[in-house]
Amino acid sequence: MERDVTYGAAFADVYDEWYGDDDELAAAVALLSQLRPRRVLELGVGTGRLALPLARALRDADPDTRVTGVDESPEMLAVLASKNSAGLVSTIEGDMVDSQPAGPFDLVVLSYNTLFNLTHVDKQARCIATAARRLAPGGRLVVEACVIDDAAPRHGTTTMRRGDWTIVVDSTFDAASGAMASTTTSTHSDGRVVARPTRITYSSPQRIDEMCRDAGLALESRYSSWHMTAFDGDAARHVSVYRNLR
Repeated sequence: MERDVTYGAAFADVYDEWYGDDDELAAAVALLSQLRPRRVLELGVGTGRLALPLARALRDADPDTRVTGVDESPEMLAVLASKNSAGLVSTIEGDMVDSQPAGPFDLVVLSYNTLFNLTHVDKQARCIATAARRLAPGGRLVVEACVIDDAAPRHGTTTMRRGDWTIVVDSTFDAASGAMASTTTSTHSDGRVVARPTRITYSSPQRIDEMCRDAGLALESRYSSWHMTAFDGDAARHVSVYRNLR
């Protein structure tokens, strides 16, 4: 039986170019650095887009800082390794539910919809519960994810430019289950046309709050972006900071 193409295999070759927003990345590093963690775990670390600059910033303040990343994609981790000659980030290839290292960690991060790559809600809850057990007393879990309105259309097509690429995203969304399937078709400057499939399961901020409460975590703050802008009913994203109560 043919296996589904993983997100990492589909996007590793273009991920940094398409999603390397320097302004948002700098804001993410600034917010996370304010938490002053010394032991950091990023789940779904991917190409190290966030983990590497965060490790640099934290080590400038404290050379004993340790940053670890978990990802199941060898393709993504290969890109990270090519940029990690200084050994700023330790990596583990494995599932972000069952391959989390023991810790303890002062900070666990799930950025850029990574939680939704777990396509079963019970696995999302297990991921959060496991992360909570890895946190030191008073440690934080930070989740960054999109917010989708219940009235969102069941089907949509979006066309955009990213650098030299023309990108068409064709997606379907089932509000009842949260299941979203999309195909990102990119036309490259060299004439290649590549179709990149994705499947995620959306959970609302309220549902994520419930998962965190069940895991012994309390919502400490919520923003609509890494820039710490106020979160309201019109927000398209949320950055939520949870504190370990145990």
